[in-house]
Amino acid sequence: MYRCDLNILLLNMNEAVVTAIKEVEPREWFSHNFICENSLKDGYEDKIDIVIFRDNGTDCINRIRQVLGEALCIYCTDRASELSCQELEQLHDIWPEKLVPATAKLLFTRLMDNEKLKKDAWLWNTELEAVIDTSLDLIWFKGRFGEHWRVNNAFCDTVKKTKEDIRGKQHYYIWDLTPEEYEDGQYVCIETEQDVKLAGHTCRYREQVKGSSGMKELLTYKTPLYYKGNFIGTVGVAKDITKEEAYRKKLLQQAQTDELTGLANRRYFYYSMQKMDTDSLAVIYFDLDSFKQLNDEYGHQAGDAALAGFATLLQASFADGIIARMGGDEFVVALQGEYTKEEMCQKLDGFMEKMRAFFAMNHEFKNLSVSIGVLLEKNNDGQVDVLLHKSDEAMYTAKKSGKNRYCFYDDI
Repeated sequence: MYRCDLNILLLNMNEAVVTAIKEVEPREWFSHNFICENSLKDGYEDKIDIVIFRDNGTDCINRIRQVLGEALCIYCTDRASELSCQELEQLHDIWPEKLVPATAKLLFTRLMDNEKLKKDAWLWNTELEAVIDTSLDLIWFKGRFGEHWRVNNAFCDTVKKTKEDIRGKQHYYIWDLTPEEYEDGQYVCIETEQDVKLAGHTCRYREQVKGSSGMKELLTYKTPLYYKGNFIGTVGVAKDITKEEAYRKKLLQQAQTDELTGLANRRYFYYSMQKMDTDSLAVIYFDLDSFKQLNDEYGHQAGDAALAGFATLLQASFADGIIARMGGDEFVVALQGEYTKEEMCQKLDGFMEKMRAFFAMNHEFKNLSVSIGVLLEKNNDGQVDVLLHKSDEAMYTAKKSGKNRYCFYDDI
């Protein structure tokens, strides 16, 4: 904790008043060192913190200020109305000239209380600045109308503005939003500020904030501030999780998708099927014919190109479905809704026509074709393994029947 040792000059003060002032106990962490003189002497420069004086005819206000520099000056006089504006500006306070001890003690007690408050406020402000500026998280204090009172260095680094530039400004200016973007409110924290005010306690949010450096993903804690029961603003702490969130999404994508084709993998296909809210669906199983021959003759690079191209055809032809690579050269598509055989035949005929055209474009793919198994399910009970088994069985029937065709499970 701090120590504050005050050097207090009592100049031309009567003995009873001096005694009363000395009886005032120093405040916590304070000490008093009294110097009593009848006239101002040289050598006190920068050594006196407070001077309390009466006019002695020679030590005028200007001389005291000149000698004592920044010392806090209290003038005991009954002719305050005669002082010039310049003289008044150099004084901290004016006390009665004919002080009685009780009044002197009361006034000095209030003076010490005020000095203690000022010192504590300075300390708290210094400590607060040090704490928030060492934080890697964004910290800000807002008024009830959204104006920013105080922000930390991390906040300034993020928005590329200084504390002085930010102070008193609104969100749209700080984050470089256009008036239209601010009015739209899509990437502005307007609603959450109101939520915190209504909730009356700390709230946690995941927010997207748009700025000049791009979109930021923030994990935010906001707390309402009150004075005498009245809402005066909020304090916010936000962790910038933009990079972490991008990395998390990348990991999630890697866990859910096939790296070569970008389609869902087997695990994510199962997950998506279990989330499917429908009784009627179509499950279509695909297996490339002569794929091993392609790899053996032209290498795995040609095989990868064929798989990637085939995946693109599936995405173009079954954009409304769940499409997955089950492994190797096997793919599956799940379509929600009730399909007739005629509708499905029309859909598959169109796909196979595009597929043949794609394979014909590259001489390496000339021997490729596809065998397809189709299951039209009207009473889906969520047993994904059963659905895959039936469509897979239909696909093998198509392969055994000569390949390059599709077969419905009901026709087996």
